[in-house]
Amino acid sequence: MWTNCVEFARDTRGNVAMIFALIAVPLLLVGAFAIDSSRHLSTNQQLQAAIDAASLAGARALEDATKSDDEIKAIAQGAYQANLLGRHGDVACLNSTVTVNRATGTVMVQASCQTPTMLGEALTRANMDSVSQSTARANLTKLDLALMLDVSGSMGGTKLTDLKAAAKQTARTLVTPSSGDRVRISFVSYAAAVNAGAYGNPAQGKPANDDSDGDGLDKVCVSERIGTAAWNDDKPELGKYVGDDAPSCPNSSLLPLTYDLTAFDTAIDSLSAGGLTAGHLGVAWSWYLLAPDWDDIWPTASAPLSYTEPHSVKAVVLMTDGQFNTSYDAGMGDSNTQAKKMCGKMRDAGVRVYAVAFQAPTSAKNTLKDCTGDDSRFFDASDGTELLAAYDAIASQLSQLTLVN
Repeated sequence: MWTNCVEFARDTRGNVAMIFALIAVPLLLVGAFAIDSSRHLSTNQQLQAAIDAASLAGARALEDATKSDDEIKAIAQGAYQANLLGRHGDVACLNSTVTVNRATGTVMVQASCQTPTMLGEALTRANMDSVSQSTARANLTKLDLALMLDVSGSMGGTKLTDLKAAAKQTARTLVTPSSGDRVRISFVSYAAAVNAGAYGNPAQGKPANDDSDGDGLDKVCVSERIGTAAWNDDKPELGKYVGDDAPSCPNSSLLPLTYDLTAFDTAIDSLSAGGLTAGHLGVAWSWYLLAPDWDDIWPTASAPLSYTEPHSVKAVVLMTDGQFNTSYDAGMGDSNTQAKKMCGKMRDAGVRVYAVAFQAPTSAKNTLKDCTGDDSRFFDASDGTELLAAYDAIASQLSQLTLVN
C-alpha cells in the first residue's frame, strides 16, 4: 500500500495538463487584453485623425464668407466620416459634434467611438471607449489696403488707362465673394495736391458745407500738416488739422475703404490726369485712409482696423511716374524729404509699404525704394504690361498674407 502511494506521488505524467489548466485563463486574458489594447490604440489614432481632418476642413470652409454655419458643419461632418472608413468593421462611432465660432474664427469637432473587446462581458468589459476633440482656427486675416495713384499731367493718355486697369485687377484679385468684408481696398489720387472731396472740410477743421474757395464741396484741395501731427496719423483736430494752402488739385478724389467692387470701379473710372506731383501728400493720405484715429472722418463701414486687431494686415501701394516736385510749407522740407519721413513713420506703425515706379526717373525710383524699406517690395515697370505684372505680384503677396498670418 505504502509503495503504491509513493509511486503515485512520484508519477508526474499529468502535471503539464494541470499546470496548463491553471494558467490557460490568465494567458487567455493577457492575450485578449493585448489584442484589445492594440485595437483600442488603433481606434484612438483613427478617431483623432478623423476629427483633426474634420476641424481643418471646417476651418477652411469658414474662410469662405458665403458659407453658412450649417454648410460648414456639413463639410466638417463629411470629412470626419470619410476619414473613418478605414476603421475596424466592428468599431461603432457616433456622428461628430461640430461647433462653429465665428467670433474666434474656430471650428471645434468632438466625437467618440466604441471598440468591442474580444471576450466581452464574460470576463472583461464589453467595449473600450475612445473620446476626443480637435479645434482648428481659420485663416481669417483681415486686410486694409490703400492705393496711392499718380494722376499728374505726365500720366495722361495710355498710362492712365494702364493704371486704371491695374488698380481694378488688384481689387478683383483681393476682394472676392469668399473674403466678404475681411478685405477692403481704398485709393487716393494725387497731382499738385490731394483732392480730399467731402472729407476735406472735416480734416481741415471746417464745417462740412464750407465752400469758401468756390470750387464746390466735392473739391477740397489739402496741403501738408504742420506741428506735432506732421509726421503721424493722429486724428485731425485743433492743432492737428491738415493744411489748406494748396491752390489746385485733381478733379478726381479718393475712396475710403470698401469691399464694394462696383463702387471701386466707378471711382477709378473717374480719374483724370493733370498738374504737378505732390507725392508726399499722396503718401500722407494713403496712410490716413488706414489710420484708426481717422475713423470719425470716414464712413462707418470704412472705419480702419485697429493696429492691434488680431490677424490683420495694413498695406499701402505707392505709385508714381515722376519725381515728387511740389510742396507747400518750406519748413517741412521738399516733397521727397517729406515723403521719405512719412513712409518711415508709417512703417514704424506697422503698415507694409509697397511701391511701383512707372517709367519713372532714377531719382523717383530711389524715393520709392526708400519708402518701402525693403527692395523686395519695390517694382519697376517700363510699360503697361509690366505695370499690370507689378500690381499682380503685389496682390499675390497680399493674398498670401490674408491666408497665412
